[in-house]
Amino acid sequence: MRICPGCGAGVPDRKTAFCPYCGRELIDLSRENTDRKIREVKRAQSETSSVPKKLGLIVAVTLLALFLLLAVVVFLDIPGKMNESGMRREMDKLSGDMRKAYEKEDWDRLEQYLIDECEVYIESSDYFLYRTAWFLHTYPPLFDEAYGAHDTEEMLFIYEIMAEDYDMRFDDIFFSVYGTDEEIEEALAQEVERETEIMVEEGLEDEMYKLRR
Repeated sequence: MRICPGCGAGVPDRKTAFCPYCGRELIDLSRENTDRKIREVKRAQSETSSVPKKLGLIVAVTLLALFLLLAVVVFLDIPGKMNESGMRREMDKLSGDMRKAYEKEDWDRLEQYLIDECEVYIESSDYFLYRTAWFLHTYPPLFDEAYGAHDTEEMLFIYEIMAEDYDMRFDDIFFSVYGTDEEIEEALAQEVERETEIMVEEGLEDEMYKLRR
């Protein structure tokens, strides 16, 4: 049965699209059409109501993924390793600067690194290695000049520097922390021994050993 929205007449003939009484388009009130309309409305409602659920699921999955990522970062100590890697690169750069200056025998540049920029380059595990090399280049000639001039004060000053550097090697921690070079270590030991013999010959034995207590 279809009802005319114009005059309200019922028209049982389903083949007629317009009211035979007033000519208005007819409304289909059949059960089949009504059920179809109801299904369409329910489907639209279902799709609409599922949107918040989908958003909620997306948010939940995203938060879970972030939590798992954070857990992995903490477990693997990624920030710590990145920081350690950065420090290692910086230490390698500092060591590389000193090594290049030493190999080129650029003692002024090496002095700049070891003395003027000590607070920076001391971070390198090779700092004392190259400082000893610079000491060996700088102080033995000055010691010999002081010895020739009988300048005992200068001799004691230089000897103290070389002896303190040498005595550092008797600390068990030294070789486990700082880099060394066999040739440089041997040269240091020989120089301290040479200066010690000269100091003893000059009668400065007591003053010399006071410096090393």
